[in-house]
Amino acid sequence: MSPQGSSSLTTNSDCKTFLANRKKEVEEVLWSLLPPPEGMAAQLHKALRYPLEAGGKRIRPILVLTGADFCRGVSGKDVYAGKSWEGVAPDLKQAILTAACAVEMIHTYSLVHDDLPCMDDDDLRRGRPTSHIVFGEALAVLSADALNTLGFQLLACLPERYAIQALRTARELAVACGYPGMVAGQAVDLEYESKPGGEEVLEYIHRHKTAALIRASLLMGAHMVDGSEGDCALLEDVGEKLGLIFQVVDDILDVIGDAQLMGKDAGSDEARGKLTYPALIGLEESKKRVENLSADILARLEGEGDRAQVLLDLTNILVERQA
Repeated sequence: MSPQGSSSLTTNSDCKTFLANRKKEVEEVLWSLLPPPEGMAAQLHKALRYPLEAGGKRIRPILVLTGADFCRGVSGKDVYAGKSWEGVAPDLKQAILTAACAVEMIHTYSLVHDDLPCMDDDDLRRGRPTSHIVFGEALAVLSADALNTLGFQLLACLPERYAIQALRTARELAVACGYPGMVAGQAVDLEYESKPGGEEVLEYIHRHKTAALIRASLLMGAHMVDGSEGDCALLEDVGEKLGLIFQVVDDILDVIGDAQLMGKDAGSDEARGKLTYPALIGLEESKKRVENLSADILARLEGEGDRAQVLLDLTNILVERQA
């Protein structure tokens, strides 16, 4: 599924180092924003932390940082050299990282809900028992609700000098994860487990359930640094396509992926009768769909110079991922 003609990092080691460094940046702030597992509500606080501590690639918060870097014109070379934050005021850096953590909390709450018996009924997530298996359904639901509201609380509590940026960012996130976006995608996904659907339905599910939040992540970074209208339009398009790549690759991995690498059982989509691209158009055609989307991103970023390097590399990473 390699994207034809796209740029890539110099070595696989560079790629891993870049992702690890940005993940570390996010997680240092993330742990500081969560309540300690103590006090009368200690069990709730433990349940809040549990799905976040399972790890994950932190792709969405990394995209928030990438959107901010792109709009500020930071070159890929400087990003990989650890110079993303040069010239950025410390409080603005903290605000951008907080926004990145907010989107990770929203994403994680959605996974806890997805795993519930009333939804996808999964026992494993990232190689560990899911939240409702460990804490029971009621506390799993409450902890997910708390993560959802905490994400927006963090944006609402950013310094007043960034009030406009925080408002735009919160609005972007709310639309992406609410009834116009992720929730709608999940609702239609559940509905079509029990009846046949075509490509129009499947695209609706993918655009809303997955792509909306990935698109919003790039735009949240853009809003935090007052990105131009043109840059926001470009990131919106690229983010939408990245989100579709992510979900189609997910569909493919559910068929041919390594369960140990994925941290969950393969074949679960087929077992539940879910509407997926491999089921609808076949495995090879699904791979071509990924290649076409990545080629579209390459074409969209052509002419954007060095500042587009990280977006191109992230496209490659999402296309080639194995988990």
